[in-house]
Amino acid sequence: MRSLNDAIGGLYGKFYVSRTDGGSAPGCKHHDCSYFVLDLDHNEFAPAVLERYATQCAVKFPRLAADLFKLAATLKDKNV
Repeated sequence: MRSLNDAIGGLYGKFYVSRTDGGSAPGCKHHDCSYFVLDLDHNEFAPAVLERYATQCAVKFPRLAADLFKLAATLKDKNV
């Protein structure tokens, strides 16, 4: 069931995100950081978003880029 906020669209607070490495704890680098959550199972735009991010980070983070390209391809195959 979609919420009213989902029906209206736009950005709004919907998730609480914390890092599994403890980096979001008070006093740590990522305390109070903002995050954008992407539903990989239901968002039809997810593969394109992953590919774009991978392209942008490829020089600095080549392993991450490779993983994201692979994930995007998997999602595309799954939703054909």
